Amino acid sequence: MTILSSRDHTCVHPVVSRSSNRNEKCADLLEGKNGGSCVYYHGVHKLSEHHALQFARKKCQAWDIEDLVSLGKKLRACAYFAARELMVGADIVFCPYNYLLDPQIRESMEINLKDQVVILDEAHNIEDCARESASYTVTETQLRFAREELDIMVVNNIRRKDHDPLRAVCYSLTNWLQESSGQLKERGYEISCKVWSGKEMLTILHNMGITNATFPILQKHFAAVLEKEEKLSNLHGGEELIEVPIMSPATQIMLKGLFMVLLYLFKDNNRFADDYRVALQQTYVWTNEKQLDIPDKNAFFAQPKHKRSSRQKTAVHTLNFWCLNPAVAFSDLSGNVRTIVLTSGTLSPMDSFSSELGVKFTIQLEANHVIHNSQVWVGTIGAGPKGRKLRATFQHTETFEFQDEVGALLLSVCQTVGQGVLCFLPSYKLLDKLKDRWMHTGLWRNLELVKTVIAEPKGGDKADFDALLQIYYDAIKYKGGKDGALLIAVCRGKVSEGLDFSDDNARAVITIGIPFPNVKDLQVELKRKYNDQHTKTRGLLPGSQWYEIQAYRALNQALGRCIRHKKDWGALML
Repeated sequence: MTILSSRDHTCVHPVVSRSSNRNEKCADLLEGKNGGSCVYYHGVHKLSEHHALQFARKKCQAWDIEDLVSLGKKLRACAYFAARELMVGADIVFCPYNYLLDPQIRESMEINLKDQVVILDEAHNIEDCARESASYTVTETQLRFAREELDIMVVNNIRRKDHDPLRAVCYSLTNWLQESSGQLKERGYEISCKVWSGKEMLTILHNMGITNATFPILQKHFAAVLEKEEKLSNLHGGEELIEVPIMSPATQIMLKGLFMVLLYLFKDNNRFADDYRVALQQTYVWTNEKQLDIPDKNAFFAQPKHKRSSRQKTAVHTLNFWCLNPAVAFSDLSGNVRTIVLTSGTLSPMDSFSSELGVKFTIQLEANHVIHNSQVWVGTIGAGPKGRKLRATFQHTETFEFQDEVGALLLSVCQTVGQGVLCFLPSYKLLDKLKDRWMHTGLWRNLELVKTVIAEPKGGDKADFDALLQIYYDAIKYKGGKDGALLIAVCRGKVSEGLDFSDDNARAVITIGIPFPNVKDLQVELKRKYNDQHTKTRGLLPGSQWYEIQAYRALNQALGRCIRHKKDWGALML
């Protein structure tokens, strides 16, 4: 077996592993920039040949990514590349499923899916993942940066015939962005946008000279400029390899993404064009001037000092190519593999998956639960202890009345139910709001008298989060004067999926509200309209149903943290 993962999890180089951009730093070392090199990379064979892995193989034991990393540190060998090398002889390859869906990762990881058996676990997220894999977002700043870099290449006559057409693409796009930014419509406070269909975008690209016929030629130019060496014939009639400067990793990544999405737009005679929407969005950011001062190497005049700290509002333009049909990325898989198995506790309604992924699943199993009815209490709670209605719509969640009533309810559950209690909210925003209010009213203190209380942090480091979880588990295990712990978390967050809270770790799960996707979000709005448009022809769920199912799946995932095996028991309160 082997486990593929990103350098974030497997890089053991002391400097690179601490950097925020490990991929670029790793590439620099392997290319030998500034005379550097990576001893870990050169020691990679020590890992793949190591007796511990051989031993595990003979005993047919599975190993975990942590085992590989700690072995890598001990042997001074790269776990990232070792895992990739082990793929060659592996019977089972474990990886996050965006590695299979995302054409760019698939290519860079050299994953070949022909005739393979693919098992997608926790497959309820596959829809979102497939849409994201075929989508792409670029900022005007990134485009300009690439354009300037390609300018330099052309001016210095470096592979001019290849760089020039690529530069033209960047120029055409930035010019079109400039023209279009005058036609944006307000969407909300300081947000404006304009949306084109995939078909309209093809016309725009056509006017830029990017067509079904010219795109393959552009791809060849792009491949050519990524070659680091070039053969030159020397005086003696022989050949020698010389190094050629190539564009920065940032520009490479930007162009790779752009070419990926263009490939889908042009594929099979524009078969998927209708599944795309292109949205140009304008938002504002407040910046301190000094971050904006890009030092100009050729400037004769120093920037005036006093101007530095003035805060400025800057318009930011983002160009999104959104794929609204998960079948686009999924078609790369389904046409190629031998078998696809989707598994998850929250797949139903199944037909929504078939229609969204564009695949007929001929074998379907919906099994009964492994527990008896007596092991779980499920109920909806419409009013709090003081008899106030609990309606978690935006208007109500803003009121102190709602916030205090939910608080009182949570406290009474914590006083009644021993050990671990999980509480899930629809958003981090509401979590912050409730926490502020309860700190203010003293309710938080009362909760802390009964249980150790932990709130899920937004963002942040995985290690910090794991440490918080450990506090939660320990509070339940070692009591310490309190009766267990309360974990307040967010649906679709870090806690709500994939984590196991068996037995005493969760005797009750409370969900507050319904975690609908953000209705004001432009992408969500476009997806709903797209589904309405294709309900009759492709049997897609109508937009409003699609929208609701997204919410109920997220809810079911959160509720599913409680009962983890056939002897487990607990209460689920909605």
